[in-house]
Amino acid sequence: MPVVTPRFIDHAWRRGCDFIVIDLEDSVPQHLKAHARTLVKDAIDKVSRGGAEAFVRINHDSVQADLEGAVWPGLKRIKYPKTEYGQEVRGLDEIITRLEHERGIAPGSVEIDPGIETAVGVVNIYEIASASPRVREFGASTGGYDFSRDLGVEMFVDFDQFIYSKGEAELVARALGLGVRAAPFVANTTGSVSDPNRALNQARAARLCGFHLGGGGLNPAVVEGHNVGLTPTAEDIADARWVLEQHRALAAKSETWAEIDGRVIDDYEAERARDTLEWADVCAQRDREKSEAVARTRAAMQASQQQ
Repeated sequence: MPVVTPRFIDHAWRRGCDFIVIDLEDSVPQHLKAHARTLVKDAIDKVSRGGAEAFVRINHDSVQADLEGAVWPGLKRIKYPKTEYGQEVRGLDEIITRLEHERGIAPGSVEIDPGIETAVGVVNIYEIASASPRVREFGASTGGYDFSRDLGVEMFVDFDQFIYSKGEAELVARALGLGVRAAPFVANTTGSVSDPNRALNQARAARLCGFHLGGGGLNPAVVEGHNVGLTPTAEDIADARWVLEQHRALAAKSETWAEIDGRVIDDYEAERARDTLEWADVCAQRDREKSEAVARTRAAMQASQQQ
């Protein structure tokens, strides 16, 4: 959400998002950058009213000023675009640490999300991802104008021109024990950022591949598709329970695997089933949190209007 567009920020809490990125970068015109920084503190509270976590995307070339404007109580994460070196992340960490101390924020609570959007960044992925304990999940851009321009490739094509960088980032995240933010390729040859069906298909494919963390979107129309696609269905949950029942029966007979109804049941499949059920519980809890937050905000607004 561009922080300089009040109608976006004021209504963001209604969208059902798990996180909302308050933007100081590409969506803010250059002549409004300084003004935009003064709006972030209030925007953090506004976008969080529906249970979303508040992120702020800063500019690559005005780190100090942007962090001074962005790091306030309630902030969850700083998104730093076009990261190329680990030293940049360590520099962010130092400034954020100072601001946490000065502004009464729990030490170490503000996360850093380094954006990989250049060839240099890809080459230094491990150094970047391991540069600070504030980096808690990680993934390379799955596209984007900046990355496409830097690599000199077309953006809207029917093949995955970013497969190498995505793969490198996923492996590094797994090696470091970070949350893996990734998704399989789903073609977007039109350039649309508001296609709910594509959002649903990509999120569903990501979950089937074992990914739980999505990268978000640029239009409210994709929020529901992301939420639904990343959430196990009732059929997924029932199937996972069936797998675990079969696995327990095997264990009772001291057997390690069997083919049942044309499916192999073993420790690997049982682990996948447990992951599905655990993730379903996490999604359900998150949905309850957001629903309750929206209800509280609506009630507070109605009470305020009646006074």
